[in-house]
Amino acid sequence: MTKYLFLDNWVFDLLRNPLFEAGLVKLIKSEGFTVVITSLSIVELYNPGWQGAGESERGAVAARFLARVPCVIVNPWRVWETEGGAHLAPLPELPFALDLADLPENLREAALLGFLRRHDLYLEQGKDIQAWSLECEEAKNAWLQDVETIIEAACGEEYLQRDKRGRFTWSEITKELFLFSLDCRHVNRSEVDAILASVARRKQQGQTRLTAIRLSSLSFWYTYVDIDKGAKPKRDGSDLADHTQISLLPYCSAFTADRTMVTMLRRIRERVVPVNCELMKKSDLEERVRRYV
Repeated sequence: MTKYLFLDNWVFDLLRNPLFEAGLVKLIKSEGFTVVITSLSIVELYNPGWQGAGESERGAVAARFLARVPCVIVNPWRVWETEGGAHLAPLPELPFALDLADLPENLREAALLGFLRRHDLYLEQGKDIQAWSLECEEAKNAWLQDVETIIEAACGEEYLQRDKRGRFTWSEITKELFLFSLDCRHVNRSEVDAILASVARRKQQGQTRLTAIRLSSLSFWYTYVDIDKGAKPKRDGSDLADHTQISLLPYCSAFTADRTMVTMLRRIRERVVPVNCELMKKSDLEERVRRYV
């Protein structure tokens, strides 16, 4: 099975250091990783003022680096859609939108830059990163209200209750019902009964491998409901992007994330189901890279 390494967008800032970039390239090739970035990663690299940013502009740095390593671009929503079609079962392989290996090596950097810089060739195909960026921003701006709507609906269904202090309470049964309701946001509603039966059957057979959809639901749970008092996350519209990207972890061998996300992911791994994936925050990645410099 392919060894995927997910790179969060903060990694691209570190690549401005030539020594770090060279070390990371060596790490990836020596350890047999294929880099995973998402359609969201690409959108976040978009810089409408790139012309005045020089050679160290993040999009240019990222394109140069990604052209040098095995890399696939994944659409997380496509992964969710595919899992939903499989009755919330894990997929045998991570589906991707583009494998850069399908492009001639000497054209990969130019192809990525062309998209990031809105080349006419892409605009003629209806692929406008500026429009995608605006759509993502609208979704982020609406996210915290969406969170409140989801939670109020869960309270209405009595999956959650509030105590006198306004804190959430639940049972293991109602927690599972809430998580399943979150999962079902990504499936055909007419198939919910069949999906529930399929999920129950796999559970009885001991098939508990985590899916991207369920990890997205668990991220919601541990960020907005069962909150770690010692590391209370700050609510922000960008949570939507973080949770979307994090959902790919079950298909990865190594995963970079910021400290808050790593803390949450470790809670999920320890409390819910073991996931064989190395979690790396900034200091962890830098330490690994130093071995190859």
